[in-house]
Amino acid sequence: IPERRWVVANWVPWGTVTGLYGDGGLGKSLLVQQLMTCTALGKPWLGIPTTAVKSIGFFCEDSDEELHRRQADINRFYGCTFAELSNIRWVPRLGYDNLLMHFDSGSGKTTPFYEQVLFEAKDFGAQLCIIDTVADTFGGNENSRTEVRQFISTALGRIALEIDGAVVACAHPSRAGLASGEGDSGST
Repeated sequence: IPERRWVVANWVPWGTVTGLYGDGGLGKSLLVQQLMTCTALGKPWLGIPTTAVKSIGFFCEDSDEELHRRQADINRFYGCTFAELSNIRWVPRLGYDNLLMHFDSGSGKTTPFYEQVLFEAKDFGAQLCIIDTVADTFGGNENSRTEVRQFISTALGRIALEIDGAVVACAHPSRAGLASGEGDSGST
């Protein structure tokens, strides 16, 4: 029986998609940027062991300047320099069309931006791909199980398989998910 591989021990499995849900402004982007730093340095993330990998992050809500400011704070915390982070690549996407998949009569179609994400991740040799956020990249109905499943399996899952690594997708919970405390998005 093959042993399960982890990017983050018992938290982010290899070869699949992991969702990171949280209300807007709570720090999901900060957490995934810290994760990218930890995997570049081979350090624990939130006290949890990580595997040293290259990572690429597509940040749909942040400018390059914001990513640099945030990274400078992260670097101070971890006692590292920008020069030590050659295994990280950010792609700031604020102000761009970030749909990875759109739907026509329930059938999902990947977009040119999806092909760019896949190409850039593979070209860089990333084994961790951050998608921040699902609200910016999913062009379907979050209440349609088939559309959500196609996006997770066909789009994001394919990235995880093709990079031989993992995808972490940041998402916002629905109002019902916030009210219930469950953190779900949509009704499914």
